[in-house]
Parts: sequence; structure tokens; C-alpha cells
Amino acid sequence: MSIRRRDFLTLAAAAPLAWGPAPLAFAVARDPLVVATGMASGEAPPATRGAYEQAIRDGADILAANLFPTKEGVLVVRPSHELSTSTDIATRAEFAARKQRRAVGQVTAEGWFTEDFTLAELRTLVCGDAGKRRAGAPVDPARGILTFEDLTAVARAGCVRTGRTIGVQAAISHSAYFSGLDLAVEPRLADSIRTTGYNARAAAMVVASAEPDALRTIGEMTRVRRVLRVSAGGPPPSLSAVHGVAESIAPDASLLIDVSQPKAPAPTPLIAEAHAVGLGVQAWAAGAGFPPAPMRPGDARRLMSILYAAGVEAVAGDQAGTVARARSDILPRDSD
Repeated sequence: MSIRRRDFLTLAAAAPLAWGPAPLAFAVARDPLVVATGMASGEAPPATRGAYEQAIRDGADILAANLFPTKEGVLVVRPSHELSTSTDIATRAEFAARKQRRAVGQVTAEGWFTEDFTLAELRTLVCGDAGKRRAGAPVDPARGILTFEDLTAVARAGCVRTGRTIGVQAAISHSAYFSGLDLAVEPRLADSIRTTGYNARAAAMVVASAEPDALRTIGEMTRVRRVLRVSAGGPPPSLSAVHGVAESIAPDASLLIDVSQPKAPAPTPLIAEAHAVGLGVQAWAAGAGFPPAPMRPGDARRLMSILYAAGVEAVAGDQAGTVARARSDILPRDSD
């Protein structure tokens, strides 16, 4: 294992293994990591306690979450800040008048948005299929909306339950938009990172974003490691310019693997190029774009195994079990 690889893996080298304001125990990650997006884990709705707990059972080392502010500035875990596609809010008559049209960057969306609701109001929503809940019945905690602090509690409990280090990857989106609403995410996330005891270089906490300015700001406010998301549709990053913004990149897997020969997919030069300038690489093998065409859904594990074998430090996927099995394919048989 190279020095650069070992440095990247320290994002999961220390995590709280007991409740408290600071890390109390440490676990060293020897193998590349499994990052669970929380988007599709078993029967639980995406980005819920049930989904993340299933991901831990399936072998996840890191729980990845998109964070969005509520009306009073509490950071909650959601696939998007628009709520109608992931909760029962569209069926709730008391919230009908809150439907809005919002422009975020170049995209206009209509629906119900986290920033228009208090945390107490969001706590009444059910994630996923709302038809199973009787009107007025309490929300099943496994299907409710999580705060950032709730997610770190899930990770800590997972550490205790499994004896493994379970980290958190907190993602920032639409930084300028929320700042314009006086709901800037970066200072709120920094405060929560400090409060929950993860503000250390070796802590099992990493902040991810596709926005370099957001990562630069969080780097000025905390000591945690940062990952720059790189989507296939955007311009390729200048790897030398990433330093000072992030310690690692998280490109879409289609940028890391060449599938033009489906029978023999091969890594692209990007992994080696990033390592050559001292950057870690997290392969983002999640969402509708993975596996990339012309590969089939059943090829996901094979492609992830190729990425692990090519030296990426982590693979992020929607199904943690598939990612974990792909990792096991390339590890020595006596590895635990």
C-alpha cells in the first residue's frame, strides 16, 4: 500500500465506537472501502435509517448522504431538497399550499422543498410508500427523515454493533442557492462536525461536493478530508488544481473504466493520473448511469471488481452488498 493510498484510507481510520462528543476508539482500514449511497438498500426507502442500517449489514464502510437545510437551518438527509419524489408530502392536505416553483441554477423545479419546512414538520412525513401508514399514526423511525446528527448516530451504533469503523460522507449541493436564502450549508455542517466529534484529519468523516468553492470553504472551517465529485457530463478536472480543494476525486465510474470492448472492460488512465499527483480516487458507481452502456445491469459487480483491482481507494454504489462482493472478488482469501 502506497503512502498516498494509506493517507486516503484514513478518512475511515478513526470513528467513535461509543456515544460521546469525541472519537473514543480507532480502527484501521486495511482494504479499499465500500461507500453506500443510501439510495437503494433492501426494502427500506432511500436515505432513511432503515436503508443505512441495511447498508451496514451488507458491508458498507461509509454512509454517503446529501444534506439540505430546513427552514430553521437544520441539515437533513434527502436524495433531493424537493420532497415529493421521496416522501408522502404530495398527499398531505395541510401542506398543499406550500407547493412552490424554484429556480436552482439553470434548473427550475416545482414541488415541496426542505427549506420551506421546519424540522418538526418534516418529522411528520413518511419516506417511500405512504399508503402503508394510517392517517395520524406515528412515523416508523426506520422510514422517517434523518438529520445529519441522526446519521452520525446510525454510524456510531453500527460501529458498536459490528466492531468495524463506519464513517459518514456528507455531500453539499446548491451552495450558492442556499447561501442566497441565508441558509448556507457550509457553516452549519462545520458546526455539526465539531459538535459530533468528527473534526479531525483522521476521523471517519469526509465532505463531498461537485462545487470546489464549497469544499474550499469547508476546508477553512474544519479539518476533515474532502472529495471532489466529477460527473461524466462536465468538463474534466485539472488534477493539479484539485489540491487545496480536496484530497480525493470521485468521478463517475464511466470516466474510470472503458467499456468500448464489453468483453474486456479496462481502466482508463484517470486512476493512475490522479494517484500520480497524490489524489485518492473514489469510483462513483451509482445511479441510473451505472453500469454505462453497452454494459448490462448484471455486469455491475464485474465492473466494480475491475475498479477495485485498478487501485481505487473506494467504490460508491446504491447497493452496498454488490459493492462489498465486488471488493471481496479482488481481496486475498485470508483477508477479513
